[in-house]
Amino acid sequence: MELAATIAVVVSVLVFAFQARELARQSRLANEVAGTRAHGEIVLHWKNIMDVFIRYPELRAFYFDQASEAPSASDSVRLGVIAEQHADWLEVLLATTSQLEAYEYSWMTAAWADYVPRTVASSSLLRSTIRDQGEWPSLEPYVDRYEASV
Repeated sequence: MELAATIAVVVSVLVFAFQARELARQSRLANEVAGTRAHGEIVLHWKNIMDVFIRYPELRAFYFDQASEAPSASDSVRLGVIAEQHADWLEVLLATTSQLEAYEYSWMTAAWADYVPRTVASSSLLRSTIRDQGEWPSLEPYVDRYEASV
């Protein structure tokens, strides 16, 4: 009787160990899928913002400080909306990549971590929008670092 009970306990422990291993494998797979989906959403939202420059190519030079003249009144409104949307997206990007770093997505987060300071540095309109509206606290340090460096 004791032998049967011992065998039952050993088999139960082995089944439990197998189930735990499978659960860990499935969790890793679910995290990989979620990370890939999050990356896809980041890219899709970035594309939506950048598509504005395809529809209105003349705005790109104004937005990225490459134009010498001032934009028209209607272009100024568009540029303001672009800057707000871009800041919103950058804020979400930082939050998302921060969460993904916990799941070892350095291959993805490193590229975006480099993108944020370059983008903030390339647009005075984006910097002034972040600074003046104060709605994007995680972006303010990037503006401060840029302004301290010039």
